[in-house]
Amino acid sequence: MKRIILSVLLLFSFSFAEVKITTTIKPLADIVKEVGKDKVNVAYIIPSNVNFHTYEYKPMDIKKVYESDLFVFIGYGEPNISSLTKNLKKERLMQITNLKGIFLLKEEDHDEIHPAVWLDPENAKVIAKAVMDFLISKDKQNAQFYKSNYLEFEKKVNEILNYGKTKLSSVKNKYFVSYHYEFPYFIKRFNLIYLAEIEMGHGREPSPKHLMEVIQKIKKYNVKAIFTSKQFFNPKTANIVIS
Repeated sequence: MKRIILSVLLLFSFSFAEVKITTTIKPLADIVKEVGKDKVNVAYIIPSNVNFHTYEYKPMDIKKVYESDLFVFIGYGEPNISSLTKNLKKERLMQITNLKGIFLLKEEDHDEIHPAVWLDPENAKVIAKAVMDFLISKDKQNAQFYKSNYLEFEKKVNEILNYGKTKLSSVKNKYFVSYHYEFPYFIKRFNLIYLAEIEMGHGREPSPKHLMEVIQKIKKYNVKAIFTSKQFFNPKTANIVIS
């Protein structure tokens, strides 16, 4: 009798096992969650309030990756990514910059792909579709569930695209300034003009000469805002420009 009960419990736990997906960063995890919802166990390994270019992986990060059914990563910008992927089978890896249909831009100061691909809403749809395809292949009985979630996500993204294009097309001053060179995909998608960034490359604080050049451009083109993020931002330097 005990054997029968144990067999039933094992069958039950297997039937309701969640698909496990781990990503490098939170934006990718958010997209995965939109498609998988409560049927997928989603985690990300790089905290959202740190510079992901310089993050050092911990043993628990590696454990998460190796226990997952799928590891989703950008392929550029993340530190030493090969240390996480080298022993994983191809079918358990999803490199975002290799996805068919993804739109890619080069970095401004070196010949590499800019990693912030998710800031183009069209790219977010490509990522979500790839996740949907993987989940359907892994969990066929819930195929319609994943497809419905993807279509709902696609609808929301299209609404954002239409809203952004409508609003920004009527804006006369399309010049854009940021602290870090972080938003080229957003700029390109919505036909804005990247005027300047305060930081001089990854983590390099600006020289006085560079600061003066940025200030002169801001004055000349009457720019009213500087876009920043917690990961790439020195408030003291930004306040010099603002004041």
